[in-house]
Amino acid sequence: MDVFWGDRLSSDTKGLDVMGIRALDQNIEASLANGITTISSRARYISILAWAIGQYFSEEAGDGRGIRDDEARARYLNRVRFMVLAATVADDGASRSGVLGYIKFRDQVAELAAGGTVQMPTEPNAAILGTYFGPASALGLVESKPASSGLPYGLTSRGTVMFEERQLLLENTGLLGLLRDGGDLDYETAKRAIPAFSLARTGEFGREAELLREAFTEAWEPTNTLAAKRVAESYQRMADTRAWIDRERAVDANSSANALIARNYDKAVANGATAIELEWASFEWHRRVHFALELLLSAVIETLLGAGSLSLPQVVSIWAAVPGAGAAAHWHDLVQTAAAAVTPGQFTGSLLRPANFMGAPATKAIRAFELLVTQARDADAIGIRHDTTKTRAPSVRATELVLGSSGTLAEAMTIICDECVAQRHISNTMRKMGNNQDCSLRFYPEGPLLVATEIEFSPGYSGSRLQNAMQILSDLDMLAIGPDDDAMKEGLAR
Repeated sequence: MDVFWGDRLSSDTKGLDVMGIRALDQNIEASLANGITTISSRARYISILAWAIGQYFSEEAGDGRGIRDDEARARYLNRVRFMVLAATVADDGASRSGVLGYIKFRDQVAELAAGGTVQMPTEPNAAILGTYFGPASALGLVESKPASSGLPYGLTSRGTVMFEERQLLLENTGLLGLLRDGGDLDYETAKRAIPAFSLARTGEFGREAELLREAFTEAWEPTNTLAAKRVAESYQRMADTRAWIDRERAVDANSSANALIARNYDKAVANGATAIELEWASFEWHRRVHFALELLLSAVIETLLGAGSLSLPQVVSIWAAVPGAGAAAHWHDLVQTAAAAVTPGQFTGSLLRPANFMGAPATKAIRAFELLVTQARDADAIGIRHDTTKTRAPSVRATELVLGSSGTLAEAMTIICDECVAQRHISNTMRKMGNNQDCSLRFYPEGPLLVATEIEFSPGYSGSRLQNAMQILSDLDMLAIGPDDDAMKEGLAR
């Protein structure tokens, strides 16, 4: 990437996790959801992808010409994606939640819905592969292949059974040629594709739903002993998560994923927790700390944007000059005095909504401090241990500093903004650029000063997989969720 320090980076600045700190909470949750990601939300895509991989390599590329043709493969997968979209749109009453390509193909969708004819995609796009290969792999349906095989990926024995089940029912539908060669898709053909491709009809297409439920509940066995142990542990955590969801929804049948997580967190802090409840509470603890650090990053960036360049002590002094009550009245007092002004249980009893933390930079900074104090107080109940050594984990280090610093609030916040925010942001950006990824730089160091790159930043929570896990379990009739259930309407509060 050809970037100079004086360049404006608007066109090059990408990414949400600009400090590289969300991986910790995301990895905790990933271990509890067995392959489901923050962008995979519908069960049938998993079986359709497994079938599409088998279909492409055994039929469309059977003569070897298309095996290494990435563009041809992506074009085929784009047609599969479009067929799912068309069938789901043509299926009266089918939920379109999580349908890939709905916005991109909105004009074609409108034409189809009006009874018209549209052309199957001619451009390559492997979104279905990028979104669902991870979940399909975790469930033992697909696998990456060694380079010596000549194939990028393929089916496992479990995936082969899924492919054969769907292939048997698809062979005489007339749909395979459209996926292979493209052409026109009319409304009647889209209706004919409903049984095989509508996201709402998984349970009506042979044993497809049964095989998917089996993939979710029965661990597959890799040949490697260590890998087999990991797979078994992942399946057990997912089973424990399902049992936990059932227990929580017995209390409130309409609980959203965020409500489940927040209620579980409050109970863990108040009464302690073990097993799966403690793991979900740990996820939420780290997610909240990381949000507080992103709030601080946002406050630093906004202050720099107003001045062009400042040192971190100068940034904090600007915040400290703003009159305020509570902790905001104690910028020049010991940090313990400021912490004592934070109301115990301030964030208990409701969802933590990022919109409630917005305001001027000084307001964001104090709100971040209040949240860090609360998380530091909660740490023991969640099983988070602090010590006197400098830890590399920014979440633990930040909460350690808000209660353990011997200086003033301003001094402690300067250290937190340096170690846990500014250094993390710069080093994460350099790492990404070194790996030829997009630049996400919001400021850069020039001696003791930080110089703004004129790019704003909006703090937010990490995405949660639990919402998607609930939707997928509902698709497979493994979780009872009604069509008007708030859990299916509410995404993450942002």
